[in-house]
Amino acid sequence: MFETSKELSPFGGSASSGLSQLSLGLQRQTRREVERVQTRAIVAKLTEDGRAFLTHTALEHVGALTALEQHLITVAPLGEARYREIVDSYTLGAAAAIRRWS
Repeated sequence: MFETSKELSPFGGSASSGLSQLSLGLQRQTRREVERVQTRAIVAKLTEDGRAFLTHTALEHVGALTALEQHLITVAPLGEARYREIVDSYTLGAAAAIRRWS
């Protein structure tokens, strides 16, 4: 996984040299806890990356749909209420999906 930085070591040196000062049982327990923390950090980063990607995609789609809506209002103004309803529905659904992403 990741190398544990010196900043995370309570012993001042590298984590591995600090661990050698502990009993084998405590070394195993400490390594497992460090792995759990690293795993949570990786999952948090991937979650944020996913949320940003989903948000970016939704913004692009809302922009394109809004431009199409504006064009259609010009071309066929009687459909304005319908166009707005469709684009607003998409926008609300996309926003809800982003809120649920975690």
